[in-house]
Amino acid sequence: MAFDIRRLDGLDYDDAEPLLEDYIIEAVEAFANSATGKAHIERFPEGGDWIGTFIEMAYLYGGFTLSKMTKANAQEVMEYILPRKLTLLDPSDTDGAIDELVAFWRFLAKTYRLRSAHAIAAYLQSIADKFPQWMFDPARGGMAKNFMMQGLQAGYDMTTQEGLETFQAEYNRNLPAQSSTPAGMLDIPIPMDTPPADMKAVFDQLGLELPEVGQPVNLKALAEQFLGVLEQLDPAEAEQLIASMEDDLDDLDDASIEAPPSAAAGGQSTDLRTLLLQDSFNQDIPLTEAEQALLRDTTISETGPGTILQDFQTTLDFIGADGVPVSGKLQHLSLKLLGELNGQLSHPIAIDLKRPQQKSYPNIHGLYLLLRATGITEVVAKGKQLRLRLHPDVYASWQQLTPAERYFTLLEAWFLRSHPEMLGEERSGPFTMGDRCLKVWPTLHQKTNQTFPDYGRQDILAYWPGFYNIALMEMFGFVELTHGKPDPGKGWRLKKLMPCNWGNALMKLLFNAHMAVGLQWPSAMDATQPFGDLQPILQPYFPDWQQNLAVPSYPFRPGRHIFKVSLGNIWRRIGISGEATLADLSQVILNSVGFDRDHLDQFTYKSPTGRTVEVMHPGFTYDEGLPTTVEVLIGSLPLSEGGTMEYLFDFGDCWRFQVQLEAIDPEADSEAPPASRKTKPAKKRRAKKQRPVGEVLAAHGEAPEQYPVYEDEW
Repeated sequence: MAFDIRRLDGLDYDDAEPLLEDYIIEAVEAFANSATGKAHIERFPEGGDWIGTFIEMAYLYGGFTLSKMTKANAQEVMEYILPRKLTLLDPSDTDGAIDELVAFWRFLAKTYRLRSAHAIAAYLQSIADKFPQWMFDPARGGMAKNFMMQGLQAGYDMTTQEGLETFQAEYNRNLPAQSSTPAGMLDIPIPMDTPPADMKAVFDQLGLELPEVGQPVNLKALAEQFLGVLEQLDPAEAEQLIASMEDDLDDLDDASIEAPPSAAAGGQSTDLRTLLLQDSFNQDIPLTEAEQALLRDTTISETGPGTILQDFQTTLDFIGADGVPVSGKLQHLSLKLLGELNGQLSHPIAIDLKRPQQKSYPNIHGLYLLLRATGITEVVAKGKQLRLRLHPDVYASWQQLTPAERYFTLLEAWFLRSHPEMLGEERSGPFTMGDRCLKVWPTLHQKTNQTFPDYGRQDILAYWPGFYNIALMEMFGFVELTHGKPDPGKGWRLKKLMPCNWGNALMKLLFNAHMAVGLQWPSAMDATQPFGDLQPILQPYFPDWQQNLAVPSYPFRPGRHIFKVSLGNIWRRIGISGEATLADLSQVILNSVGFDRDHLDQFTYKSPTGRTVEVMHPGFTYDEGLPTTVEVLIGSLPLSEGGTMEYLFDFGDCWRFQVQLEAIDPEADSEAPPASRKTKPAKKRRAKKQRPVGEVLAAHGEAPEQYPVYEDEW
């Protein structure tokens, strides 16, 4: 019977696991009976069972099947999974591993035409010298494997019960001598912190009781108690317990490996942000009586503190009712407008650059950030040109606010809602602008005056917190800056920075507010949340802060959406109802180019504030709180006519379609028969007689082959 290479595809683990052993046997037999396999066996008659090990480990620990494996998946297996999970007794055990796996993947390339097989075979060949080192590298092994390797290196027979017990006793006796902790350090009682869930589970399993949170704990005594109980266990049971702790760590590692880039905006990036900031935000900083009095006695007006209200209104007036042109990719202000706007601001910046960009003017870059973070502007398309225009509803709300309400709206937008991604800094990490400013403020405030004698010293601030944040600090009245004349061919020159008492008092208040909410603000990740997060903290000092800026709303558009979908030089014009989902659109796109829907996909577009939104196929389970393509409706997309998004299909071959919204017909609707696709259970979908889908209205160019047949390179 022919080997069915796709037998495990699409099965749940519980359904696939019983089939795995037979699957491996049949895969090895198919290889052995092929011309490629016979040639390999003639050269290496003994074999090493590496094919079976590779298939088993790839599926059990990575969820990877042969037919859908990519080069990146193979790298994970060879560089992470095998070194961590597989224990070898001798370096010679790796002999022949790479030759066997290369031959196997060449067989798969020739027989099954797998799209990544040639690339995987080439990768395997490239690591022939590295793989044996990886398999015996302690840094790549888990706790259980390293325990076994230490025993082997010490001369113990770790394949027998007696050898395990003897080495475990020796290992436990030598623990104090091997400790790198300074003598007496672990004897000092410290307050008990909240234990990790896996640690608590292990202690509960051993019948050990952890101290209550806040109670003093002696770490040395706790460790000795743990090891004492562990030593009394059967060695196999102890090893299994250690392995379970290792698996908990693996789960965390796997989550970070498998999550696509969009996770940086979700839960994992939030956890990373908290982890990296918690040392900086570990205790309140009390305000002095003088600082509290300064806050109470300060009146916010159009002219102070700082110039932010004047400069922001100047920028709004500059944009005007018709809006201004912006660039296509970054959506920054047109280059020809920058000099004019800079000249109208309170503190124009002098530069000597031939072709300045928006970021060349930190003051404009900072104001643009606030325009996006507040939602008071939106990017729309007029023909082929993008324009930044005022959002009518939000701007009307802005005009109803008092100076104090405007000032603190902008402060909240800056500190809580702003992110470098809004400026086009895609790889900027999880930190908000408030994180950056609060973290750097103690350094800025430690001296009454900071001078920057040259560009080298000044550039320390270029990334952290960023020149635009320094410019905003000046506009908000937090600091006073002394500007200098730029060197020939150079940009903005900062000579001196002097922190102000107003800035220090507000920074302390904001710092304590971050502490009070555990660094988590509702609006930081969800721009649809209403303004006013800072109101409870600041209103006691500024009681006239009563109203908040309205957040932009985008009504659902049920009409027929016309998209132009391009793949290189070919394109398809597609009409689809606003009631359809992104999953429906993906099906129409794939049908229009004759692709099988046998891979995961995602849509990527910009939110109204300039943040990247990635809507994933429901097959991604890294964060169940994020919307998926079967949930997001076409009519809810924040695209204006002319706006674009990207459709990525197949994370192995990476087919990238550009999807432009050309028009919306509010009257028409697509009533074509439903496309063939898997759907959610009927009770979870909208109750409609007929599911709205789309149709291809026009086509240009011949679609490429999804799986082109390559000549055998081998």
